[in-house]
Amino acid sequence: MQRLWNTVKTLDMGNFEVEIAWAYEDLPLSYVFETEEDIEVHQRRCEDYTDTHYVARVRALYDGKEMGSDYLGSCYAYGRDPAQDIEQGLDGYLEQMIDTALSEATSEAVAMLGRLKKDFLGVDTAQ
Repeated sequence: MQRLWNTVKTLDMGNFEVEIAWAYEDLPLSYVFETEEDIEVHQRRCEDYTDTHYVARVRALYDGKEMGSDYLGSCYAYGRDPAQDIEQGLDGYLEQMIDTALSEATSEAVAMLGRLKKDFLGVDTAQ
């Protein structure tokens, strides 16, 4: 199933553009809440758009191409829009997600450069 992502913001992070977005979560609320009563209460709050159960995504892009990403599922925005939740840092996870996406993107860029050198120039840099 294709998700509809809602971009919250993009950041210029040196060589990469970092895109931060959210989408509605497909997993049941039992991944967030344990008791049947809590699940029922929060299900009603999601159904009347008071709260939102969502997935956060961070992508590191180079020239519009995704080079790295990180996801955090079963996020829950209490009484606010997920964008507000993300702007407040996802309880400390946002910075970690950005670091993960950038690290993955940098590793992929270095590996891709090595593959390109080998494929186009016949130079093997994997020694």
